[in-house]
Amino acid sequence: MGRLTALLVVVACCTASADGPRGELVTRDVYLMGTRARLATPDPTRERGLATLATALDVLERAERELSTWRESSAISALNRHPVGVPWHAGPTLCRTFEEVWRWHAASGGAFDPAIGRLLAAWDVHGDGAIPAPPARARASAASGLALLAFDRTKCTLTRQGDVAIDVGAFGKGEALDRIEAALGNVPWMVDLGGQISVGGVGPQEGWTVAIAHPCRRDQPYLHVQLRDGSLATSGGSERDITVDGIRISHIFDPRTGRPASFDGSVSVWHRSGLAADALSTALFVMGPEEGLRWAESRGIAAIYLIPEHGTVRMAVSPAFRNRFGRLQGN
Repeated sequence: MGRLTALLVVVACCTASADGPRGELVTRDVYLMGTRARLATPDPTRERGLATLATALDVLERAERELSTWRESSAISALNRHPVGVPWHAGPTLCRTFEEVWRWHAASGGAFDPAIGRLLAAWDVHGDGAIPAPPARARASAASGLALLAFDRTKCTLTRQGDVAIDVGAFGKGEALDRIEAALGNVPWMVDLGGQISVGGVGPQEGWTVAIAHPCRRDQPYLHVQLRDGSLATSGGSERDITVDGIRISHIFDPRTGRPASFDGSVSVWHRSGLAADALSTALFVMGPEEGLRWAESRGIAAIYLIPEHGTVRMAVSPAFRNRFGRLQGN
């Protein structure tokens, strides 16, 4: 699983807070968790704004040390190497994270399943791409799925029951954003972490203006929404997909089939929880527009599909998304 970096772009914000004071928009750009991160806060004093961003950056750095599979020393990397059959102690913070992971895995009927590290490796998704031979594909599928991880919520342990590996691409960034929200409280802030945007605190009156990119050209905005709270995550294909021997390989995998997802558009999900938005954008991409929109509507999930059709883009919008963001006009 994964997401299309920079499908979401903050293009502007009003620097007047809900209480009225106007301040400078203080920003920082860093590279963490294998992606670009932009942090911003509108604050009457630059010094206080820099302190806010320093706190957020510290949270991100600690999250990277725990969650990033780009770091061999991270907790998730340690879990992926842990001996089969031996319980691995997650600690209280990761235990809560995995409770949410298991929750959305069950709710999505397995469309969200981060235990697909072996599948992604077999298809070389993070490299040049490859089409594995049937035996290699079968081995990777047999070593994938949360069913191969026994999660003891009482003891906060996970036990690998096969050579399974977690990939955090569909929940790690969202979890990191949730940790920022917990740390900053009512301070106004915005963080764009690899294309997923979360905002919090007493922010701009009109919200942060966020562009959702064209599903086929991620550097081109397609529509704009005003984000006042919560998190907006987008999953899509475009140029991050790989073509091998004329076959397109999506960087987002369907855990239910063990193959790349077939949808070629994008889907954006708003949720108060960053982890939920992250996981659900992947799950709904895997489901595709027809199944995914039914699923979102039945559960009150705010989601919008951008579907390429005959050189144009069709929008399929859940009632919850329309109620939150109002009238939507694509370019």
